[in-house]
Amino acid sequence: MTSHSSCEQSTATSVDAYASEPGLLVEDNVLVQQSLLHALELIGFPARPAADGEQALAMLTETPYRFVLMDVQMPGISGIEALVKIRQLEGPNGDVPVAIMSGNDSEVVAAKAAGADGFVIKPISVAELGKAVQQLVTRPRQSHAK
Repeated sequence: MTSHSSCEQSTATSVDAYASEPGLLVEDNVLVQQSLLHALELIGFPARPAADGEQALAMLTETPYRFVLMDVQMPGISGIEALVKIRQLEGPNGDVPVAIMSGNDSEVVAAKAAGADGFVIKPISVAELGKAVQQLVTRPRQSHAK
């Protein structure tokens, strides 16, 4: 797969202080979660899973992550609500690049207002996933302080 090697090459040659850290995939649907984790591994961006926003927030307070892919609709707090809380975190994860995933593109405005760095429409192909994550990890970290 050509996209696999190009993702690895651009990542390997970019200056990325967080390159050794995994991503965080926040998805409550187990089948979708496993599929996305497998795809992320294949394209060279391994990630750890979180089943909901609360678990993701707990993980983000303990470990630095390279990027976050987060579903919008989850039990408990939504992906948008979790993103607002992520942007309030102290330390390296307060400005972690986050892409919101949704099957509904009408949520783009709310995601951007909450501090999202990207938005992915589901269902997502492996090529689209690779492109979205590549954009997240090559973008300089920005302060989202309000």
